[in-house]
Parts: sequence; C-alpha cells; structure tokens
Amino acid sequence: MKNISFLNKAFILLFLLIAFSSCEQVIDLPLKGADSPALIVEAELIDVKGYSFVRLGESLDFYDPSEEPKVSNAIVSMTDQDGNKMDFLESEEEAGYYLPQDPDYKGVVGNTYDLSIEYDGREFTSQSKIFPTTNIDSVQIRFTPESRFQDEGYYLYFYAKEPQETRDYYFWRNYQNDTLIYDNAGDLLYATDDAVGENIDGLQLPYAYELGDTVRLEQYSITKEAYDFYDDLVDVSFNDGGLFSPPPVNPRTNIIGENVLGLFMTSSMVSMTTIVEEEE
Repeated sequence: MKNISFLNKAFILLFLLIAFSSCEQVIDLPLKGADSPALIVEAELIDVKGYSFVRLGESLDFYDPSEEPKVSNAIVSMTDQDGNKMDFLESEEEAGYYLPQDPDYKGVVGNTYDLSIEYDGREFTSQSKIFPTTNIDSVQIRFTPESRFQDEGYYLYFYAKEPQETRDYYFWRNYQNDTLIYDNAGDLLYATDDAVGENIDGLQLPYAYELGDTVRLEQYSITKEAYDFYDDLVDVSFNDGGLFSPPPVNPRTNIIGENVLGLFMTSSMVSMTTIVEEEE
C-alpha cells in the first residue's frame, strides 16, 4: 500500500477511461500534463510508532514511460487540535518520503490532526480524526483444496467483535513473510460495519499461503473520507469504459489545494501474527 506509483497509474488509467467512455462524441483529451502536473499525496498518521509518513510525487505525461517524479524540499507538518506540531523531514534514503522529526511520534485516538504541505509556492491542507478500532480476537489458518473460485492453499480467517454503537469503517493490510501483499487495487481490503455484520466471524482473506509462511494482519479504523477514496480508486481501476459503465471521475480526496490528488489517512491500528503450520 505504501507505493505511490500505483496512485499515479490509477489516475493515468482514469484518463484512458474518460477517453473511451463516450461512443457518440469524439473528445480531444489533452494527455500531456507536463505544464501542470498534479501533486500526488500519500499521507498516514497511525497511533503506532514508526507507521506515520508522508510521500509526495507528481503526475506524469501519459506518454512518459519513466517513474513519477518525487517531490523534494517540501515543508510538511502535522498539528493536533491543541496546537502540538510535528515537522516531517525528507528521508536521506528516499526522495519524496517524509518522516516525523521525532521517530517515536504517533497519533492519539480521539485527536484531530491538520496536515500542511508547502511546495512550489502552493499550500495544501487536510484535516482528519483518529477513531478507535476493535481488537482482533483470534486468527486461524485453514487448508482449502482448489476450486473454481480459489487456488489450493492455506487461508487466513480472523475474528473480532464489531461495536454496534458506532459507525465504523475498516481497512486491512496483509503481510506474507514481512512483505505487503499488494499488486493492484484488487488487493485493497476495506469495508463498512454494515458489510461485516454484528461480528467479524471467520472472515477469510483472499490470499493463499504456504507452510512455514509468517502471516501478519493489520486492522485499521479509517474515516469515511478514506473509505470513499479507496472505493473510488477501485471503481476507477476496474471501470472498463463500456457503454453501460458510469463516466469515471477522480477519486474523492480530503486534501484541499490546487491540482492535487491523494489521501490523508488517520487511523488506529491493531495487528496479529501467526505462522502457517500443518493442521492437526
């Protein structure tokens, strides 16, 4: 998930879908964007040390085969509702990747945070609150034979109680041997509390593992704005531009500024790790 190049590819795909979504009118779509590249923002503030970051890039010309430009020398900070400010400094190892000046910095559940980015004479802002997430009660690994719907392998099932008194939005990340499983938008796992029901009761993740794999599941409590962004991103990525497909639009962003795409995600997070072993 922490790969902003996919965001850039998704927005390029959006331009293609717009170009092919009209069957009655020829549209001369300007595919070259070097004169006005969009700032792409991937920012996360989590209530766990070492998980918060801001990654900045710029959109590419459609015909440019290179990787998206990284945005260096920006002024980045996050400030809570009490005025406590944390500067994010650009990493020496990775251009465009900004980390909190205090490595122990983390978000606090219940707090609201303002993101500020100053770059190229422009200012971009966003505000988001950290909501609590329910604990993962347990996880299980079960072997499943090959079928029409899934490959043979070991699959992860997990259990958690869903708070009924609040409106909740969930996001999950899954790691196999410390490697995040993420190839495209189809690997994004998110849901509302309506989708999971009264309890997360044996929800299966759609990835097959092998014996000996170390599997880690992370559960996040995202905001509605973050849920809408991921939902829009999936819709854009899998829109075929056909006759009955709705016209694609930019994913909704919670970042305010001129010519900007992306998301400021705040969340609490819980995790659980297990090893794939033979079933008894």
